[in-house]
Amino acid sequence: MQIEPRRWPGRVVPSTDADVDVAVESLCVRASWPDADRRWVRRLLEPWFTAGWCVDALLAAIDKKPDGTRQGRPRSRAQVAHEFLRARLRTWTADGAGLAKPPLSGVSLGEWYRVNRRNTALHAPRRATGLTSDGERARAESRALAHRRDPVERSREKGRRRQEVLDSLLTPGQEVPSFADSWKLVAELVPVPRVCSACGHVRNEVSRQAHRVA
Repeated sequence: MQIEPRRWPGRVVPSTDADVDVAVESLCVRASWPDADRRWVRRLLEPWFTAGWCVDALLAAIDKKPDGTRQGRPRSRAQVAHEFLRARLRTWTADGAGLAKPPLSGVSLGEWYRVNRRNTALHAPRRATGLTSDGERARAESRALAHRRDPVERSREKGRRRQEVLDSLLTPGQEVPSFADSWKLVAELVPVPRVCSACGHVRNEVSRQAHRVA
């Protein structure tokens, strides 16, 4: 599987000669080293790739030391790319002999490919299920209502739909209460005060028991 240098996975440890070439090109592109001699960079990085280092780990080692402190200023145009890289990676040699553990762990290309396929399948859009007849009608009504640009018409349509829902809650055989029915209900619950036409005095009607005359 051939991968372009700009799309080479940074956590993949190259194993074949072709993968090493792509990984070297990817490092030079990401480090903005267009003038780097790829042959010298490859010769320098081959032992690191064999030790399990990936491109992301190498770029992290260029910026920081094993203790987390910064390596220094970025490479200048006067510095040769592979010599600059050699100096930066020197701090990552264990006792000057072996190579230190990479700051970022890497995976093989086959493992990365399996994980990438699994993630793609998990995040793939699911196939939509078919709607029922009621769902199709509701969607059509919703789309028709959305295309109406007149706000007054949309408000009337919304009120009509709300009224239909309220009417569906009525007991079968009963009519919708009118405005007069509402006032009648209020009059039954709240006593109406009597007002004297002469003085304007408000007199509440209180029911009293009649006195029996002996």
